[in-house]
Amino acid sequence: MPTVLRVRSIRVAIYANDHPPPHVHAIRSDGGRAKFELNCPDGPVRLVEQARFRGPEIAEIGAAVAAELSTICAEWRRIHG
Repeated sequence: MPTVLRVRSIRVAIYANDHPPPHVHAIRSDGGRAKFELNCPDGPVRLVEQARFRGPEIAEIGAAVAAELSTICAEWRRIHG
């Protein structure tokens, strides 16, 4: 699973064997998980599900993904065609 972004200690990744629609997974070592739909190419980035993250962390991850949306969407297309 390629890491496409890091937000402090949180990895944002695209699973190589994943399915549409384009989305990323935020993963933290303590079991924190979140999934964000990308709505490529222009967003908006939307939280789909999450566990063990606090509201401010979710906001920070979502904003970081949105700031890099074009690059992340290009990486999704590279991986999934």
